[in-house]
Amino acid sequence: MKKKYSIIIVSLNTKNHFLETLNSIIRQTYKNYEIIVVDGFSTDGTRDEILKNKKKISKIIIEKDKGIYDAMNKGLKKASGKWVIFMNSGDIFVSKNTINLINSRLNWSYDIVYGDTIIRTKNFNFLKRSSKFYNNTVVMPFCHQSTVVKLNILKKRKFNIYYKFSSDFDFFYDSYLKEKKFKKINKVLSKVRSKGSSDLNRLNVLSENINILKKYNSGFLMLYFHIIYYLITSLIKLILPEKIEIFILKLKYKNMII
Repeated sequence: MKKKYSIIIVSLNTKNHFLETLNSIIRQTYKNYEIIVVDGFSTDGTRDEILKNKKKISKIIIEKDKGIYDAMNKGLKKASGKWVIFMNSGDIFVSKNTINLINSRLNWSYDIVYGDTIIRTKNFNFLKRSSKFYNNTVVMPFCHQSTVVKLNILKKRKFNIYYKFSSDFDFFYDSYLKEKKFKKINKVLSKVRSKGSSDLNRLNVLSENINILKKYNSGFLMLYFHIIYYLITSLIKLILPEKIEIFILKLKYKNMII
């Protein structure tokens, strides 16, 4: 069955990467989709790139927003597909057949479908395997760029813009507690650039996750170990030369380097 997808690109001052994401969608062999671009009033020329390619885009919103989750919510208001995929500007599908693969695995009984992700760093790429939500989950177990969600669920329960870095964790954790049906596809679905907002604001992410878990009366003590680990590794990165840091990272991800 030809299911329709709403693919929402969120951008802000990403001129060098916007076309990479747009072209990744246009190259898809599966064509029953709409592209919605939400730009936070970029000042680096991104808006010009969007307008140059407006014939390839279904709907465009260019205006200031209150952060990435506000932009994502704006995109949802314009969405008309049965399923939604969010892509940050600079993220791409892993192949031209990704949506076709997703479509072949989707079943309307599922609410949220997710897969694995390739993380692109400056020096190498590595695989990030997704995992399930559990009662003791304290950080996002998958990337939203490799996730497909029913539009009707997202419209009923939009992203909470109070959270600047972890509203996706809040949404998916709430969905888990409400027993929405999650399904994993054992395939890589997207490639995501490292050094995104969550990477650069890791302490803020973990702090918001603590508040989210407190809200749901769920255990959050494990997050303090994540914070300690982050502080230690950040200190080491300041001390070590870049070549040694890259060597250590390659050792850490040696079985997952792509």
